Amino acid sequence: MKDQTALKETTLDNISYVAPTWDQMGDLTFLLAKKILDSGQSFDRVVALAKGGWTWARTIVDLLEVPQLSSTRLKSYCNVNECGQVKVTQPLSDSVDGENVLIFDDVVDSGETFIKAKEYLALLGAKTITTASLCYKPRSKFIPDFYAFNTTSWVVFPHEYREFITQCQKQWAEKNIPQTEIKSRLLAIGVPENQVDYFLAK
Repeated sequence: MKDQTALKETTLDNISYVAPTWDQMGDLTFLLAKKILDSGQSFDRVVALAKGGWTWARTIVDLLEVPQLSSTRLKSYCNVNECGQVKVTQPLSDSVDGENVLIFDDVVDSGETFIKAKEYLALLGAKTITTASLCYKPRSKFIPDFYAFNTTSWVVFPHEYREFITQCQKQWAEKNIPQTEIKSRLLAIGVPENQVDYFLAK
């Protein structure tokens, strides 16, 4: 049987990309949930990290049968070649005091956000804190307790197609890459053609 979660890598200008489809993300979300369920752990609440964790957090709470879903947002403010400390920009509005909490996000990149999120929820009185992410980048200084897949590639999630198309169009146009080639590159990465055509024309 073909592995539905296998992701195709495409390399352009020495940068590797993977672009999982909505169907693949559904399979990967189930794979992550199954790992957590098989561990025997249970939780009072899932705390999704905005905004990457929002899309699949609803599915995670359903698969895990977790009664409560909350969200918080953390961000590091960056200047050229340097990044500041990660700060909470959207405080958690629900109490986690005495609860067993699962922190969830779409990707662990540097790991700084997860580290800060754990510290933040501990200060709010969470009883236990477990971490889960769909994607884990091996370069991260933080390894989540659970993850669905790991990759060193740039992950293009289906909930950010427009942002990715817009960024690539700007960067590649500055390198004098023609529009037809920009389209071909985006299609090679795995971005759907109907969205490529529509947003390139904006």
